[in-house]
Amino acid sequence: MSQERVAEQAAFADELRGELESLHGPLLGGQKLIAALGLASAASLRQARRRGRVSVPLFTLPKRRGFFALTRDVAVWLAQARLAATHSTAQTQREEPNT
Repeated sequence: MSQERVAEQAAFADELRGELESLHGPLLGGQKLIAALGLASAASLRQARRRGRVSVPLFTLPKRRGFFALTRDVAVWLAQARLAATHSTAQTQREEPNT
């Protein structure tokens, strides 16, 4: 990954983190976590976790139900996914011949 893309990803992740933290605070859990991960329900989160398909570290807290993730981790994951999609779309457009 080029230095420019790394800087772009870091800046985007930081901006996204700020927005998410202002809305939800430093910790995501429950429906907010499910929505941020793009999942449909708590059951789909449990299933994804069981299958090892959750790309952010999840953890439990003493005397609290459910799983939690740091807003920062979710923001970095979302930024990586977004920039990867942007990069692959741009690359596909360059590879297609003009008709």
